[in-house]
Amino acid sequence: MSFETKPPHEGNLETFGLATRRVIRFSIAFLVVLLLSAGLVLGGVTAVQNAADPTEVLSSAPLLLTIMILGFVTFVSMIGLLASTIVWIVSAHKVSPTGPGAAGYGGLFVTLLLISLSYILPLTLLAQAGFRIGAWLALVAGVVAARGRIRRETGRADLGGRPRTILQSDDWDASKWDPEVQRDIDRRGRPTE
Repeated sequence: MSFETKPPHEGNLETFGLATRRVIRFSIAFLVVLLLSAGLVLGGVTAVQNAADPTEVLSSAPLLLTIMILGFVTFVSMIGLLASTIVWIVSAHKVSPTGPGAAGYGGLFVTLLLISLSYILPLTLLAQAGFRIGAWLALVAGVVAARGRIRRETGRADLGGRPRTILQSDDWDASKWDPEVQRDIDRRGRPTE
């Protein structure tokens, strides 16, 4: 009993490539914002501890505003990461029978575990950052490993990379894509007598 697998549809491959890029980009944005937030909180705590009057509004207001903005950006990047990860999983299943495979699902599981632990456990700020960096590394490693396996399965080396559109001279030949436009070009291009 053998099952024949048909090659994936070109649109599914493009969706998978786009979703792969977005998962990696949103995860990088999430990591950068989290590290910036951790640095600002650490700097703010140090500034408040060393300040003569820690209740001074002028010194803490910009810091709190910046942390609030970074919190909002973190929320947006988390939503974007969640949505692109769901699209990535679904599109991986459309291009490969095993979907992301053990590496992809393993990376997702380790990421969820480490991120959850960084918020649940009473850790120092540096330990939280370490857990989150580890989660980011697990996610990116899982996505890249799954992409590599699906590249080998499909024979498409461009999956996940930026699509390359190279214009050819035939692309400018109007007679190949619309003869009516070519006739109009020819008509306007000739001098009238």
